[in-house]
Amino acid sequence: MPSTTGDTPPTVVIGIDFGTTYSGVAWSRSGKKGQIKLVTDWKTLKNYQSDKEKVPSAIFYRHMNDEDPAWGFATPLEETVLRWFKLLLVDEQYLSEKVRRSPQLVNARSLMQRANKTAVQVFGDYLSKVWDHSRDDITKAVGNRMLKISRVHVVVTLPAIWPHYVRGRMTEALKRAGLLGISRDGETTLSFISEPEAAALTCLEENSDRPDVNVGDHFMVCDVGGGTVDIITYKVEKLNPLIVSESVEGDGDLCGAMFLDEKFLALFKERIGSEALKKLQPGALQKIMDDEWGGGIKSSICKASGGWDIQLHYNGPVNSRLCPSKVTIDGDAIRNKVYKPVIEQIQQLVSKQINQVKKKHRRMPKFTILVGGFGKSRYLYECLRDTVGNRMEILQENGAGPWTAVVRGAVLHGMARSGLTESISVAVDSRVSRHSYGTLVNILPFDPKEHDAKDRVYCEGHQEFLAVEQTQWFVEIGESVSTYDPIVSNFWQDLTKPDEYIQVEIVISDSTTAPTRKDDSVKLLCEIKASELPKWDELPVWTNKDGKVFRRITYELRIVSDGSSLEFAVYYKDKRLASESVMFDSTSRNAESDDEEDSPKMKPRQLMTELYSSIIRIDSDSDYVDD
Repeated sequence: MPSTTGDTPPTVVIGIDFGTTYSGVAWSRSGKKGQIKLVTDWKTLKNYQSDKEKVPSAIFYRHMNDEDPAWGFATPLEETVLRWFKLLLVDEQYLSEKVRRSPQLVNARSLMQRANKTAVQVFGDYLSKVWDHSRDDITKAVGNRMLKISRVHVVVTLPAIWPHYVRGRMTEALKRAGLLGISRDGETTLSFISEPEAAALTCLEENSDRPDVNVGDHFMVCDVGGGTVDIITYKVEKLNPLIVSESVEGDGDLCGAMFLDEKFLALFKERIGSEALKKLQPGALQKIMDDEWGGGIKSSICKASGGWDIQLHYNGPVNSRLCPSKVTIDGDAIRNKVYKPVIEQIQQLVSKQINQVKKKHRRMPKFTILVGGFGKSRYLYECLRDTVGNRMEILQENGAGPWTAVVRGAVLHGMARSGLTESISVAVDSRVSRHSYGTLVNILPFDPKEHDAKDRVYCEGHQEFLAVEQTQWFVEIGESVSTYDPIVSNFWQDLTKPDEYIQVEIVISDSTTAPTRKDDSVKLLCEIKASELPKWDELPVWTNKDGKVFRRITYELRIVSDGSSLEFAVYYKDKRLASESVMFDSTSRNAESDDEEDSPKMKPRQLMTELYSSIIRIDSDSDYVDD
């Protein structure tokens, strides 16, 4: 553990789990031997503190351009409270038609527009309020001076199934909220981690000393949250310390607890009728959803549950025949109409993951650990036990542990990234890539048996035909990516003048079989531009048949993964020239629109005699030539 004395400043790690329905903040500092603290004491509308481990992801704008909105537990019991705005960070075309047409999401988008805000602004406003409270909570514990002089590492969680452009939007919102400049004297760094891996880190840490865990065992973590369900499976590679590798490609879908809320609200409205609904007191409907449903039925329902009586309060005198004093909703109706369609999706995800593990490793996962707010559900546990319980154990803890697993895992990840690993007893050795990552190259010579005729272009410099815009993949879908060993590929580029530069386009594809040439599935992920090249006179020279002189630079592209991101770096003779970091496995398999404002665009590539980018010569002796 780094010393907190002398020249090394102390470190504070802050984890943020921005959820669809609830959000949480946790933190730790160097010198505390891995103790993770949760931010609590959230302020409420009734001027008392709420000691819950999380706060509602809700914000209330009183008027257009409101710069001091109410938030969390302090929002009023009104339908004009903006909720579900996490999903507004994603482009509409990414969401299924069912989700896009959800009354709650339609209402959220309408309220956002009424407030004259963008999704990033709403997220930034909410995070600003959350951070103001969290900063006060942390400062009370460590003191102003400690926070002022500390290095601060902020770790934010993201659903694994979300597209990569969301990270840029979240970064902008974090900056707007003041989270990228926390420390006055020290530095503030930001990293991201997928929600299922963060949850898995917590579960691995808490189960690292289990006597029934053996090398070769597989176990699944099922993160069932408010919006998304993410599943990830690990194989035990080593004990003491526990080292694991991801078994198969993770999976997930939008089938979280918010869809239960939506279905219960529809069931409740159906049962009381339109007349009674119109006569309810202002705020009564939201109070029923918060107290009767969220605070009671939702957490307690199980197979044996009967029915629930819900008291109704009206605004003024009403016709008792049309407006009863209470409504009874039986357990079967809730189980069949509210839970069944959602849980069936989760069961399918779990069964699919089991089958993938069996197919690849020829053995069953030993157990599944349920985490997340919905992961605490007794009824979900019973249904999964009935579906797969005869093949593996289903583990579910009581209390706040499952609900806070993601945010605590974010802190564990930040501690590892900051070198505070003395108290961390688990490490992830490798992860399975959900996508193919590579670059575009021009290949010499053109081979009509291997290359498409559309890619045949004459190269004046080399005075022969080559195949342009061919793909070279560093990692393909389903391949394991080591946490410790970089992937290295070699390229060369010909230059004609000293002020030229190396530009490498990193591309991504979600095609099941990685294409050999640029097609519609190949999208630009990022660009790396290296302008600080070696001295011009030190580069080797070659001359073509026409007497044109070129300088050639041979370089390496190294790829390293830490679980939250992939770093692509250009090296020349072991000297780093440039690098770019991108979110690892953060692009959905769903097709993305070509007109996304946040996504980098693939520029038309022109073959010029002045610049030959990433050329590969196919020879019998070597794939790469340095004349």
